[in-house]
Amino acid sequence: MTDASDALDVERAATQLLGATAGWQEPAGYPDSLALCAIDSVYSLQSPYSATVRVLDRYRVARRRQGGDPERDGASELLAAVDDAGGPAVAAEVLFGNRGKAPGTRSARLKSEALAEAVGRLREIGIETAEALSGADEAAARRAWCVRGLGAVSWDYVLMLAGVQGVKADTMVRRFVTAAVGASVLVSKERAESAVKAAASRLGATERALDHAIWLHQRRQPAA
Repeated sequence: MTDASDALDVERAATQLLGATAGWQEPAGYPDSLALCAIDSVYSLQSPYSATVRVLDRYRVARRRQGGDPERDGASELLAAVDDAGGPAVAAEVLFGNRGKAPGTRSARLKSEALAEAVGRLREIGIETAEALSGADEAAARRAWCVRGLGAVSWDYVLMLAGVQGVKADTMVRRFVTAAVGASVLVSKERAESAVKAAASRLGATERALDHAIWLHQRRQPAA
């Protein structure tokens, strides 16, 4: 299939299944908090979003008790909170209340460990805030973020949560595109991302709005 036909198929599926584009909304995200962007991205990997919400809420409570403002926390504030908790491994329980493991790590690396390393590497190249992401060298920032257990999908989601336009071509989005184009096997991340971006353009919608509409739709579907 061509990119153009994929876009047309996704456009048709979106029109049939997702309601009027006027009703779509971009996710609120955390445009003032790199910390919350990073936490949400990491802890939502291969996990029910309700569990991610609990992690975010627990972090917010902890930071407010410290006199901080989690809605404006940057890289340094998050890393300091992790250190205060006793380091990344201890923070999994003490700060985040979640000992989830990062995907694809043979040694079952804690998400808290991957999170701390990735955010630390962003800080090393001068990215302290969510706002700084929009003006950063995207390739360098992506390389910094993609530590063991974190890949391109989680990086795309960090950007989207910070307000940058894009598509998080995770399993749910890929399943939607797979069904739309009639593929017999799950389409690749790259194919899904390209199709959704092109369909958004055809529909006159933002990439974030279409991505979010797809996510909401897929979330309501029975587990495969």
